[in-house]
Amino acid sequence: MGCGAALPASKRNPTAQILESNGRFFLIDCGEGTQSRLRENKLSFEKITDIFISHMHGDHYLGLPGLISSMQLLGRKKRLNLYGPPDLWEVLKLQFRVSKTTITFDFIFHPVESEMLLFEDKKITVSSIKLNHRITCFGFIFKEKPKSRRINGPVVKDLKVPHYLMEGLRNGDDFETSEGDLYANDCLTFSPKKSYSYAFCSDNRIKDSLIEKLEGVSHIYHEATFLDSEKERAKNTYHTTVKEACELAQKVNPELLILGHFSARYEDLKALTTEATAHFDNVVMAEDGKVINF
Repeated sequence: MGCGAALPASKRNPTAQILESNGRFFLIDCGEGTQSRLRENKLSFEKITDIFISHMHGDHYLGLPGLISSMQLLGRKKRLNLYGPPDLWEVLKLQFRVSKTTITFDFIFHPVESEMLLFEDKKITVSSIKLNHRITCFGFIFKEKPKSRRINGPVVKDLKVPHYLMEGLRNGDDFETSEGDLYANDCLTFSPKKSYSYAFCSDNRIKDSLIEKLEGVSHIYHEATFLDSEKERAKNTYHTTVKEACELAQKVNPELLILGHFSARYEDLKALTTEATAHFDNVVMAEDGKVINF
């Protein structure tokens, strides 16, 4: 929904992403104007079940009060979970108090103050990771759990396996016929589809410890605010250059590296893209409205 840094540019809005996994819609960061970007991309506010805010710099959360207010005005009934810095809840409470806004849907705030498991259901987990920024900042790792095995339709039909045993087959059970013949699970099913993981690495100066935290993650988003020629500025502002993000990816080796949070000083992505592709093969540059399917 936005791939720009602190100052919005004509073609880049502040940070916001929608991650959809197994029918769940997660909003990650909510920079100014996010609800307008959701409208433009035909994404329903109602489908968003969980919101994750990395830190309290405005380009990562200033769109949130407006989005929550709009959800209220639209008559939301579904529960909404918000994960973020404790100060975020204080800001929202103040906003709602002075505007005399009453939230009538189930709105639950979960403070993020350490590296921990934030969310888990049958299909996915979400954990926080501490990042090295000039104020407290956390990234988030979304991991699909191992998926069920896939039924080999023709075989189970031929063996007349009862329908009520299918779930067991998906979970690895063998099948025994009424005559006592035993069929191993790998004859009745196919291997499960691959499970993926996604790391959202917001504003930070990369520390070596981040490499270990990202080990095994299949897809990584990392901020890349500056070209490497602006490395000193990146250090002073606790940000990362394109080259540094790619060097991190070289050590972690994800299937895909996604770069974003580009400074408004760059009118287009040509120089940033050139630097990225020179240092990591499987890299794409974020763009507002871009959809990446993995």
